[in-house]
Amino acid sequence: MRRLSLGLFLIAAASSILLISDWKQRRAPTGHLPRVAILQHVSQGIIDEGVRGIVDALAENGFVDQKTILLRRYNAENDMATANAIAKEVTSGQFDLIVTATTISLQSVASANKAGPNNGGRVKHVFGLVSDPFAAGVGISRENPLDHPKHLTGLGTMQPIRETFDVARKLDPDLKTVGTVWNPAEANSQANLKLARAVSKDLGIDLVEATAENSSGVLEAANSLISRGAQAIWIGGDVTVLVSIDSVVAAARRGRIPVFTSVPGNAPKGALFDLGANYYELGRLIGNLGARVLKGTDPATVPVENVVPQKVMVNLTALAGLRDHWRLPQDLLASADTVIDAAGTHSKAAAVTQPSKKWNVQVVELNNVLDVEETERGILKGLDESGLVKGRHYDIQFRNAQGDMATLNGLVDAAIAAGADLLLTLSTPTLQAAIQRSQGKVPIVFTYVSSAIAAGAGTSDDHHLPFVTGTTLTPPNEEMIAIIRQVLPSARRIGTLFVPSEVNMVFAKDGLVKAAAKAGIEVEALGVATSSEVPDAALALMSRNVDALCQIPGNLTAAAFGGIAQAAERKKIPVFAFQTSQAKEGAPVVLARDYFDNGRAAAAMAARVMRGESPAQMPFVPDAKTKLMINIKAARAVGLNIPAALLAKAAEVIKE
Repeated sequence: MRRLSLGLFLIAAASSILLISDWKQRRAPTGHLPRVAILQHVSQGIIDEGVRGIVDALAENGFVDQKTILLRRYNAENDMATANAIAKEVTSGQFDLIVTATTISLQSVASANKAGPNNGGRVKHVFGLVSDPFAAGVGISRENPLDHPKHLTGLGTMQPIRETFDVARKLDPDLKTVGTVWNPAEANSQANLKLARAVSKDLGIDLVEATAENSSGVLEAANSLISRGAQAIWIGGDVTVLVSIDSVVAAARRGRIPVFTSVPGNAPKGALFDLGANYYELGRLIGNLGARVLKGTDPATVPVENVVPQKVMVNLTALAGLRDHWRLPQDLLASADTVIDAAGTHSKAAAVTQPSKKWNVQVVELNNVLDVEETERGILKGLDESGLVKGRHYDIQFRNAQGDMATLNGLVDAAIAAGADLLLTLSTPTLQAAIQRSQGKVPIVFTYVSSAIAAGAGTSDDHHLPFVTGTTLTPPNEEMIAIIRQVLPSARRIGTLFVPSEVNMVFAKDGLVKAAAKAGIEVEALGVATSSEVPDAALALMSRNVDALCQIPGNLTAAAFGGIAQAAERKKIPVFAFQTSQAKEGAPVVLARDYFDNGRAAAAMAARVMRGESPAQMPFVPDAKTKLMINIKAARAVGLNIPAALLAKAAEVIKE
């Protein structure tokens, strides 16, 4: 224990020194370089593509970060409170130009920018990736495109919804009923739906609607559409739904109907086709407009226009198993920018910068559990979706320490000695070891981490070590407590095991205690140090009058979860857990983050690094998606009744 504690102390100290050194460099005098802020509302493939286009276009116009401008990127991660806080910060007077991507970001900044800095001054603001800016409530006239706030201009992108529905009808001439999920709180979604209603009426299609106020309600809404007779599901520009597109596709597959969208990037996730804007090209147009403003163009003289550079993606594999006769004609396949079939993904020459060399990607893992395997699959899928080809653009090697910390340090050293150009780390201890042992000489992209801040990688998602970026998986504690309340209304005391030396588990434990306290539930936490202690510790915990176990995620407890499940079954106490592997190992209820999707997102960030983007300019990306799993057999074994309403929300139900 003393050696481990000393190791953790040295990691934290090294991280602090590197952070302080980096911040000193960032705060060094920079002359009078223009300061530019880019704000996006959520991490999503199409939005990331748009922002990449913005940055590339600025650079092509001579505005390069740290050379001719100071560029700072912000991401609200689909949280309105965060969006408003960022908007207040960027309009405080420290920036010369703000560029926003998405309708919500436009609205947040426009609201904060009304008063502006210095008692009435307003920061110049260029917006894009907005379906209908005229309906966004920010003072832009639909009748006169020059009638807008003098400090504000940008580009609207109303998706080609008429064309999208025309293609759907062409693919299935008997299409009569289409379902859609949308969030009424999103102005862009309202604009898309208004047009979709009119188009459907013209085509004689019945548009069946279901609303979802947040991503956790999307699956239930999609299921309701199928029960109401939808022959297909259409998704417009709704951010809430697009974040949970996997849930929509899963529901549609169970109903044997296709999904089609007006937002490219979803065909690789299972949609039959996407017809919408090319967001990278759109981002370039926005970046060019931003460059004009930086060069002196007055935003008041630039009309707000609607621009839609189109992109078509088709997925032939989505035809399998459909109950109706859907057919993809050759003219559509010939015009598609991307076609996905059993042999892989085939794209026309894309306007993307490929790596200038073949990268040696070293993936280092602490343990080997199902969640890690899901993350691995996500990484490989994400690299493929990013347009990178194994053997041409990168080579990849996976190294796993099988749960041994001493081995882990050796694997990191071996990866560096093997000439790693990029370290892709899974788990908090692996990230910490990579930070300490690479000393900033190799870029790091992490995933399978609860809190990179607690791990010593930074002080916030935006302020972090310059050679580190990645995706985090904060446990959905409040959602889990709500489920425990639903299943066990009288629960007053729950237990969990944690490893005091694992910072990720301490972080998760503290989060669970806080969430439970809000619901009037006490958490009994018991520390363990080795996997051999887990079964006896679980029995000891259950002797402390707990109503249930709520096992927080952690490397040691994940590897030894079988002992927890067996002890719980013996004592007839239900276990609620946060890792997908634990549903199959005996937890009746699991609410997990999507490990596959998190790995895919990390791979997308790795691809950006390989294409030349600096990790220093890439904020950490929290994953907000959850996956509910119910193990009926395990529930019966401990006498737990699962409410039908909860079963209906489950993405996976294990019966045997």
